[in-house]
Amino acid sequence: MTALTVLPLLQTLREIAADPDLLELHDPTATERAWTELHATPDLQVWLITWPPGARTGWHDHGTAGGAFTTIAGRLHEYTWDHGPQPHGLVVGDSRSFAPGHLHDVRNLGEKAAVSVHAYSPRLTTMTRYDVTDGRLVLAGVEKAGADW
Repeated sequence: MTALTVLPLLQTLREIAADPDLLELHDPTATERAWTELHATPDLQVWLITWPPGARTGWHDHGTAGGAFTTIAGRLHEYTWDHGPQPHGLVVGDSRSFAPGHLHDVRNLGEKAAVSVHAYSPRLTTMTRYDVTDGRLVLAGVEKAGADW
């Protein structure tokens, strides 16, 4: 297998996320964002993520990996950057996909936990973090798999 492009990655994600038993894997008592790796090869990585109320990723990209995610419980908001934060709400069944270099901040703004499934291709090796300074995004650092998560 080789790295999946955006549309095949989204299709793979939707097939995996359709499993009704996935919700049993999340921790409903989590007080911080919690994740479980569901599948991993050099070319594909899939995670189940639990988002308690108020959880967020912070501004980041996924290095050389493209990605896709779908909400399977609750509601999430993905913020992208276009001269400032632009929100996109995601209810159960909504999905987003993106090419490498996509910059975003995903948040649970609700009062109940949310659960989502995320797929990356190739697998995540780095994530670049950004801060908002004077109304623009500024590089804050690079996290590496195995060292920072």
